[in-house]
Amino acid sequence: MYKEKVEKMYKSSQARVFVARELLFLEVGDRIAPMLQWTEKYKISIGTLQKAFIDLEKEGMIKSQRKGVLGSYVVEIDNNRLLKESHLGYLIGVMPLPYSKRYEGLATGIKKSFQNKSVEFHFAHMSGSQVRIEQLRKNVFDFAVISKLAFNLLSKKYSDIEVALELGESSYVSKHVLLKAPKVKKIKTLGIDKNSDDQRYLTEEYFSSKDYEWIDIDYNETINLLKNKTVDGIIGNLDEINEKGINLEYEELKDSKALRIANEGIIVIRKGDGTLKKIIEKTIDVDYIRKIQNEVMNNHIPPTY
Repeated sequence: MYKEKVEKMYKSSQARVFVARELLFLEVGDRIAPMLQWTEKYKISIGTLQKAFIDLEKEGMIKSQRKGVLGSYVVEIDNNRLLKESHLGYLIGVMPLPYSKRYEGLATGIKKSFQNKSVEFHFAHMSGSQVRIEQLRKNVFDFAVISKLAFNLLSKKYSDIEVALELGESSYVSKHVLLKAPKVKKIKTLGIDKNSDDQRYLTEEYFSSKDYEWIDIDYNETINLLKNKTVDGIIGNLDEINEKGINLEYEELKDSKALRIANEGIIVIRKGDGTLKKIIEKTIDVDYIRKIQNEVMNNHIPPTY
C-alpha cells in the first residue's frame, strides 16, 4: 500500500524519507522548494532536514546548485534511488470493470506510465463511481478513476476528495445514448443504477420520473435487461454495443454540458495528499496514455493491466 508507515522511525530517518519524497521526480533544471516549506509541512527542524539533504547529496541521489536569492536548482538526480528511499510502497488504483476496449486502453496506459517510472502499481476494478469513491475515502485505494460528471456530483457530498489529473475528452466513454429494448415503440420504463452517479444523473436530467417509471438496476446487466425487456430503455455507454456488435437500437441524447463531461475521465485522490498528487502529475503523461489507449482500441497492442 502507498506510503509505508514512518511514524516509528527516528526523526533523522523520517527526515531522510520526507526529503527524498520532496525531491522525487524533479528534473534537471527544476527549482528545489525552500526547506522552510518542508519544516512547516513535516514538523521537523531545518537542521535535521538539511542534514538529510546533504546525506542524499553525498550518496549521489541529488546534485544541486545554489543561485543566490533564486534558490537551489537540480543539476543531477537519480529518481530510481530516490524512489526506493521514499518508502512509498506500492500504489493501488481503482477504475470501472474493463468491459470496453476504451477502458482496457485507459487502464493499460495508466499502468504503463507507472511502470515507465519504476513505480510499483496494481489496479482493482469495481462498478459504480460512488462505491469507488467510498473505498478511496476509507484508504482501501490510493486513487480512483471516475468521470468528471461523477466527481462534480460527489464532491458536493464529500469535501475530502480532489482531482489529481484530468484525462481528456472521450477518455472515459465515447458517447452516452439511450439504449432501447427490441421492438419497443414507446419508452415507459427506464433502468437507473443508483451506484453510478453519472448514469443516474443523466437519466434524471433527460427523463422525468413524472413521465417515466424508473426501475433500479445493476448497470452491468444492461444488455440482458434490455434483451429480456425488463426495462424499455437505459442510458448507457455506446462503446460496448459497438465493440461487441450487439444489435440494439438506440437514440442520441441532446447535447449538454453534463453529457460531455460524463465522457471525460479523471483521477481522484484524497484531498491534501500533495506527495501522491505530485507522483501522479510527474508520472502520468496524458498524451502518452491516450496514445496507448488508441493502440489498444485499434488492436495494435494487447491490453495489460
